[in-house]
Amino acid sequence: MTDCVEIALTSDTAALHWSCSAWDVRTGTQLMTYRNGGPSGPNTLLTVSNKFVVAGNLTKPILTIWPINRQEPAHVKYMLPATAGAVAISPDGNHCLVAHLHSFTVYNLHTGASMATIAHHYGKVTVLRFTDDGTHFVSAGQDCRIVVWNLARTVQQKDAGRMLYELADFTLPVSDVLVGKGGMKAILAAVSLDRSAKLYELATGRILLSVLFPVALSVLSLNALETELFVGDKKGLIYACNLQSVPRSKEIHLQQDQLERSVFRGHKKSVTCLSVSMDNETLLSGSEDESVIVWHVRTRQQLKLIPHKAPITNAFFIVTPRSMFDQSREVPITFPPFQKMVSTRQDRERAIFELPILNKSLRERSTSGLAIEELLPTTVGFVNNISKGTEIEELEQEVQRLKGINQRLYQQSIRAIMNEVEQ
Repeated sequence: MTDCVEIALTSDTAALHWSCSAWDVRTGTQLMTYRNGGPSGPNTLLTVSNKFVVAGNLTKPILTIWPINRQEPAHVKYMLPATAGAVAISPDGNHCLVAHLHSFTVYNLHTGASMATIAHHYGKVTVLRFTDDGTHFVSAGQDCRIVVWNLARTVQQKDAGRMLYELADFTLPVSDVLVGKGGMKAILAAVSLDRSAKLYELATGRILLSVLFPVALSVLSLNALETELFVGDKKGLIYACNLQSVPRSKEIHLQQDQLERSVFRGHKKSVTCLSVSMDNETLLSGSEDESVIVWHVRTRQQLKLIPHKAPITNAFFIVTPRSMFDQSREVPITFPPFQKMVSTRQDRERAIFELPILNKSLRERSTSGLAIEELLPTTVGFVNNISKGTEIEELEQEVQRLKGINQRLYQQSIRAIMNEVEQ
């Protein structure tokens, strides 16, 4: 068991001994490997609720899911319409976006239902990103456009072909997109092969800043405070841009000599992945030169080099999952296979959800720390096992308490909405 707060999850195009692997970034030690999933494609490797690892195969139309503490994947085959170009999963773990060629499909992970298939882009979709509240998502690709979507409207198939809005400010394919913190009030950042990095206001699509570099850009990342922007180019260099020094104009042209003071040198080929640690002190980068490098941000010095067998497709920091190193713990994969046909409204209304039962009394839980995902299964378990009047009374009291909380949340939401309207 490692005591490292954050570890790195990486993958390459070879997958000789494993499909993806977890690393201790301080020592370069390999902590866990996930096998028999084939090579993982770019922007297709991610984790779900710190319990599962999901990866899209680079050469086959298959999605592979591993329990976080097992090297072997689930026996269920998650077949896709085509090879996954990008994969994204909502923060609550309910919905999965899978891009294939110029379209993408929205799946419900708990039922396997295909909720909607959107074919809006003219080129291959290479990037899918959710907002941190899971209400909206962003798609981008080789048609030089970035499109913002509302998840609820897309799932309900209401104006499914109509996006919230789109950005068409790039002249060459979009390489990478990043959505900051704050839901729809977040910052949307993107880089393109046309050498530009742009920052937008996600709620309105208004451009905040455009920085033009002397070389084509391939990937970007923001630190947790969103005060520093890191971009990687096709030549293997990484640049750091301080966003606190406000420019006088929205468009800035940077020359090579201006970038020398904030460049990270170490990769020999195109940078494919960038990730910043939670403390903003460490930068993780992957490249086509078959290496992953851990950097110290302030000094721009290499802390650790992790060699691989092929070009890197994914590399990012994750918080160390507690269950990753507990082999005795069972983490069942309850996700059914994906359906091929888009489900109808009647099918979704007849959907049945199976919830695990937790044999834990209400008194054993802290009232102040009650979790929503813990409340529902426990309540279901008690409904199925009620035998005494005292338990019924406890449940009724709990229901009344939750109704009071819901009423207060509703009133607070109304006041917030009215304040925004008056402003």
